[in-house]
Amino acid sequence: MTVVLGVDAGGTSSRAVAVTTAGAVAGRGRAGGGNPMALGAPRAFANLALAVREALTSVDPAEVTAVTVGLAGLGMLHDPAVHTAFEEALRGCGLAVAPRAVGDAAAAFAAGTAMPSGTVLISGTGAIAAKIIDRRPVALADGYGWLLGDEGSAFWLGRAAARLAVRQSAGEPGPLSRAVVRHLLAPATGTAGAADRETPGTADRETPGTADRETAVPVVPGRETADLLATAVQARPPIALAELAPLVSEAAAAGDPDAEAIVAEAAARLAATVSRVREPGDRTPIVLAGSVLTSEGPVRRAVQDLLRRRWEEAPVTVAGDGAGAAAWLAVRLLLDPREAAGLHHRFVHPA
Repeated sequence: MTVVLGVDAGGTSSRAVAVTTAGAVAGRGRAGGGNPMALGAPRAFANLALAVREALTSVDPAEVTAVTVGLAGLGMLHDPAVHTAFEEALRGCGLAVAPRAVGDAAAAFAAGTAMPSGTVLISGTGAIAAKIIDRRPVALADGYGWLLGDEGSAFWLGRAAARLAVRQSAGEPGPLSRAVVRHLLAPATGTAGAADRETPGTADRETPGTADRETAVPVVPGRETADLLATAVQARPPIALAELAPLVSEAAAAGDPDAEAIVAEAAARLAATVSRVREPGDRTPIVLAGSVLTSEGPVRRAVQDLLRRRWEEAPVTVAGDGAGAAAWLAVRLLLDPREAAGLHHRFVHPA
């Protein structure tokens, strides 16, 4: 059995998949974040290795003929010491072949199309757009982090929701504001937190504003609630605001005009980010990636609508499995181009 290995190593999690050259999954693994810029190389690569070992539980590492890692924080590998640590971590898993690392934007684009060129828009905790030529990013927009950019990301959505709740705390809060208050000020009531909201942007959870949740927290009138909200937000890492993104999608799906306005603004900012790397009239694919855009919900629908209006003849697709895409990037080096293209769907949308 000939096997290739793909790894999707992001800031939150590392996912690995071992796949035969015919597209059959032989093993999967998952561990903590693998971004060396965010976590430091030792921790990131230890997590990456854990995911790989789990994926190879039923596979002889000697049977792995190619390895591709879609790595957030790829620039860190320019440091020789970091690059050596990366290779040693994977060699420690028993792999005999050297890994090939590509940026997370290239891997995300491959998760949505077998075409070599186009545009990828990623909105997860952060947000970035990339122009892809021959499967390599040649231009980037945004991706500057929560403090300077990431417009339309889960963090951006969460911050907008928190600001709304502060503004409305002295008056008549709407459904989204009440949901934010419950989330931030009443963790003991059973309101879902980060562990229960792995995918920002989903809209299939309980709708805020239902009767049992209306009475979960007594809203304190006046400045007191605003101060409590500000204290709760600033006591946590700023990026934790991304946990509020699902509340925006839920409230918008339920018809809350405040949430709908936030969604519309997020979509407009994401579409503007794409415009900075994509020419008018471009017919190449646009791939939507990241948890906000791969989750069915109002943000994705609004972004799709804007992009299809601006690029009417371009396909707008949603990314599939990132680890599977990395594995496909590995296998395409071993196969005829037409054969590899025919296997793309099996790798990124496994049964």
